[in-house]
Amino acid sequence: MRNFAFVLALFLASPSLAQTATPEQKAQIASSGALRAAVIKIPFLAKQNADGTLRGVAPDLAAEMARVLGVPYQPTAFDSPNAGIKALRAGAADITFLAPTPERIGLIDFAPAFMEMEVALIVPGASSIRTLPDADQPGRRIVVYEKTANDEMVQKRLTKATIVRVPIFGYKKAFEMIRAGEADGFVDLRDQLMNYVAELPDGRIVPGHYGRNGLAIGYGKERPAAAAFVAAFTAAAIQSGFVTKAIERAGVRGAAAPGM
Repeated sequence: MRNFAFVLALFLASPSLAQTATPEQKAQIASSGALRAAVIKIPFLAKQNADGTLRGVAPDLAAEMARVLGVPYQPTAFDSPNAGIKALRAGAADITFLAPTPERIGLIDFAPAFMEMEVALIVPGASSIRTLPDADQPGRRIVVYEKTANDEMVQKRLTKATIVRVPIFGYKKAFEMIRAGEADGFVDLRDQLMNYVAELPDGRIVPGHYGRNGLAIGYGKERPAAAAFVAAFTAAAIQSGFVTKAIERAGVRGAAAPGM
């Protein structure tokens, strides 16, 4: 705890953060001499430019962490969370950026959340669902991605409706089910729903949200020095406004830094 407090104080006090990491912290978080970031290509985290470079909240944070550590930044793009976690566990990456679900927490460790995102519901325009409580009724069928933070949240909030699960990123299947009358709505992050609205041209997002899911920096297990460093970095990135500016640059909707 004392180590965490010391690192956090340095992060917040100095405009130049390159000397705040101890040799032990550098060894645990960037063992190869570079910061290797497993960046998942999910729009609210990162998008890939035509030249292969990455932009978004996660790449911004990873590049800043490398600058703070004083090491080169080496990002690698991955198409799925599982692929990124696999790379980290295999020693091919040092950090990643994901929602810390129980399944993922069993595989890697996470710092406190750097960003929180609203979990919302989209329904067809003609639907009688006007409020979130309208959706939680017997006979309603609400689609959600299986084994995700959204799935966990929906299980707690929907006690009467039937939850229908599709594989992660299976939003096309969710909308096919809605159009075919096999489902009444689809739950996902607000930013994602707004990106996918073309799949349901008459769709509308129900006012309000079920809650907020946190996104956090993940790293290898049993690395206390790395844990202290990443937690302090996250706190400093939030309090300095760095995360808020990264969210604004990326145009992520329904997202905010915790406490902001």
